[in-house]
Amino acid sequence: MERRGRTPGRSLLLIIEDDASVLESLSDLLASRFDVLSAGDAGLGVELAREHHPDLILLDRFLPSGDGLAVLETLQQDSRTEPVPVIFLTGDADEATLERCLEMGAVDFIHKPASARELMARIDRALRQSEQQRRLQILAQTDGLTGLANFRALTVRLEEEFRRAQRYQYSLSVVVIDLDHLKAINDGMGHDVGNRAILALANQLKGNLRESDFAARFGGDEFIALLPHQTAQEAAVFAERIRAGLRTVGVQRSDGRPAPFGLSVSVGIADHTLEIPREDTDALMKAADAALYEAKREGRDRVVVFGRPASHPPMQRH
Repeated sequence: MERRGRTPGRSLLLIIEDDASVLESLSDLLASRFDVLSAGDAGLGVELAREHHPDLILLDRFLPSGDGLAVLETLQQDSRTEPVPVIFLTGDADEATLERCLEMGAVDFIHKPASARELMARIDRALRQSEQQRRLQILAQTDGLTGLANFRALTVRLEEEFRRAQRYQYSLSVVVIDLDHLKAINDGMGHDVGNRAILALANQLKGNLRESDFAARFGGDEFIALLPHQTAQEAAVFAERIRAGLRTVGVQRSDGRPAPFGLSVSVGIADHTLEIPREDTDALMKAADAALYEAKREGRDRVVVFGRPASHPPMQRH
């Protein structure tokens, strides 16, 4: 096995090939343009793929330690490696076999031995297609105004985080944040000012996230944050920072003058813990929504943890 570090601006390729001479020649050829990892058996190849997240995998169709199609299936069943494009290296010219490779999700196949020119061309094409798909996926899962994740991305991430919290037995908190009086802002000052208010909240949210946290714009004035390894009481500290911070932020009118109002949020929080586990993500979200409703019912501009009394804001109003 050969390990080479990832260089900025260079794609990382993983070669899984049992023939040592082929593996060495491929590694030497590709190292001029790419960072290269190599593995001589299926198990090590899968391990390296999970650890290093390569940009592309060159996979031998037939491996003594595991059929190439079985390796591809293993890679596709793991969220860490499922997006990585795979090109099969094969000496088999049987069309049915090659069709099977493509049906299972391989992006291409290369007959051995292949010329350096053909090899590079097929790798370049696969990398371009992968990057285009990645960008389209990001656009499809991103809110256009705030740059945060959108509802589609949230539903996927919530399920993933909930499964991990169940499996590894740690807390997960959901924080639902609603920008108060957005309709009144839009009606009275215009949607441009309303959008600035939404962006102000989004920036406060981004500035308080940890690397492991996740935030999304759920709707027009509603945002959701997922906080792994945080109880609801710990998440309430996070939410209070956002609530208090937003009150200090001013919003400008379209003519540049300051808008005659301040910003506030209502926040509902619920958690999944070992002591109080939620049955599923629907139950967790319903609890957070109930807490948000309580925050609004109590007068807005406050943080409510599900099952606990509302925390009242400072006396000054805006």
